[in-house]
Amino acid sequence: LANGLFTLLYLRHKERSFEQTAYHCLIVGWFGSLVALVSGTIDAARQLIGPDAPRDNALLTWVNAHAATGIATAIVYGQALLRRRRNPTILDDATLRGGYLRLLVVGALLVVVGGWLGGHLVYELGLGS
Repeated sequence: LANGLFTLLYLRHKERSFEQTAYHCLIVGWFGSLVALVSGTIDAARQLIGPDAPRDNALLTWVNAHAATGIATAIVYGQALLRRRRNPTILDDATLRGGYLRLLVVGALLVVVGGWLGGHLVYELGLGS
């Protein structure tokens, strides 16, 4: 989400340091999403596989929705990162900027939805307690 904030600041003020910070946030965030996917998969397997695992299909649906959102987030931000790496001045090119910004908006929405789903799993459905 910090990437989106610094991207907006760059578009508003045209200060190159904002664009560089946005790029660095994108890199760190994308690698962080990979770590979250691996650790989340391990934790889900620990809690949902085995003889003592809950056999609640509704719970599994919520877990799968959270996992799918996490994977989609990594893919969307991965695409944004590839576009930015291939064209470092993408924000200065009016024809390329729109698609890049749409990826950032979709990614931000996925982060918010994924966070809500994770909170629902923990605080409403009691997963992980």
